[in-house]
Amino acid sequence: MEYIQSLSQFQIVGLVLQLILLPFLFMALRRWWWAKQSHQWPKVKGVVTKGLDFPLSKKIDFLYTYELNGATYTGEEPFFANSFKNFSQKKASGLIAKYALGKQVNVFYNPSNPRISTLEPGRKDGVIGALLLLFLLFLLGAVSFYRPSLLVEAIDYFSNR
Repeated sequence: MEYIQSLSQFQIVGLVLQLILLPFLFMALRRWWWAKQSHQWPKVKGVVTKGLDFPLSKKIDFLYTYELNGATYTGEEPFFANSFKNFSQKKASGLIAKYALGKQVNVFYNPSNPRISTLEPGRKDGVIGALLLLFLLFLLGAVSFYRPSLLVEAIDYFSNR
């Protein structure tokens, strides 16, 4: 308890920021890694069981299934993406036509964990941008925790201009 009381406000904020961002950074890094590795994944035939639908909330509602070694698996996204909320109507309509209900598709699955799959290997819409932003914020938290004086100097420098 004594150690926590000895921390400055910058250090506490930096530590909290790092702790909050760490799981999001890990998830974005994992999506990037899967998209990168998916080029080498084996493929199997699958079928779209619930076609793409982009309602006003723009939350993706999509399912495809595929069978592997007697087990049936389900995928919920056609590719690895940070978010589907920024899709324009043109992009959305292209995806809706591409992944219509009942359409047979090639499913690329992770051989070490077949539950992880994609329909478009290598595609990672928005993942790199999110990864970069999360990394920069995590770095800001680290600087705030380990070198709070650097932040104080930067704030003073820019506020006096």
